[in-house]
Amino acid sequence: MDNNKNPLNSPASAENLRRLAINGILDAAALKRGLKIINYTPNREKWERFLNVLLLILGAGFTVSGIFFFFAFNWASMHRFFKLGLLEVAMLVAVGLAFWRGLEKLSGKIALATASLIVGSLLAVYGQIYQTGADSFQLFLGWALLITCWVFIGRFTPLWFTWIVLFNLSLVFYWTQIVGDIDSKLYVWLFLLNGGAILFWEISHSRGVDWLKSRWPARLLSLPAFGALVVPTIILILDFTWQRNRDPWLFLILILFIVSSALVLYVYSQKTLDLFMLTVCSFSIIVTLNTWIVNSLQDLDELLLLILSGLLIGQVALVVTWFRRVSKAWEARRI
Repeated sequence: MDNNKNPLNSPASAENLRRLAINGILDAAALKRGLKIINYTPNREKWERFLNVLLLILGAGFTVSGIFFFFAFNWASMHRFFKLGLLEVAMLVAVGLAFWRGLEKLSGKIALATASLIVGSLLAVYGQIYQTGADSFQLFLGWALLITCWVFIGRFTPLWFTWIVLFNLSLVFYWTQIVGDIDSKLYVWLFLLNGGAILFWEISHSRGVDWLKSRWPARLLSLPAFGALVVPTIILILDFTWQRNRDPWLFLILILFIVSSALVLYVYSQKTLDLFMLTVCSFSIIVTLNTWIVNSLQDLDELLLLILSGLLIGQVALVVTWFRRVSKAWEARRI
């Protein structure tokens, strides 16, 4: 047997050990022993570390929540200087704790994230006290801009994700409060914002940036990115003639949807395997395609339901079959 194809020469990872067990090379006892050797099975130290991290995150979350509820309950009886001073002291304590513990440690990162959340509270309280007349988008945009340095200094994935969410909220509130009507241009900007964030994450991930190794930020951002393309595309399908004359930007969104779907299907099946991204993209295509079918065959009445049911079953079966083939192809590469 070629040593390059010998499964016993593959790296000792949990995934490869399970594959060997599925192929009958390892029995249950050997699999359990192998997982223990590579420290995959949690031991006492790992459980202690997990509990420490969990309690640290819960403590930070409860602290921020306590600050919010404290102000909500005692708002009327508190002097404005006390309100602002208390928040400023809390923010300074959190920042001091972050740099005292060190930003290379999880406790320091969580402390800096807590300080970033308190910045939002401080801006909201300031706006309530002095009634500046600022719109909501200015609050979220100012919040995002003020913590920008902390985001990149802290190198903490949840804080980076929160930063992106703040820009999303700023954009949505700006459009609803300043521009007025929600039109296709908003969807284009939402797609560019979230798609750009995904691209930044993927490039950083491919270059080995430690704090952007987790895949969940890109996966979550794919939901608003594809949502910003699917919703206006469905609007275009349902009333093509009227929308064609009213909003030509919808055709740009349709082109972006087609190109983005093709890129996602290619990149996450050929360059790197991510079934979540493939699922989001496939679901978006199925929803859009079925909307077009329903709109085109709406005169068939009851027969349309039968046709749509059969198509949906076939589409899901086709997607699942393709996913299995892609997964097997990647398994063959890893052995």
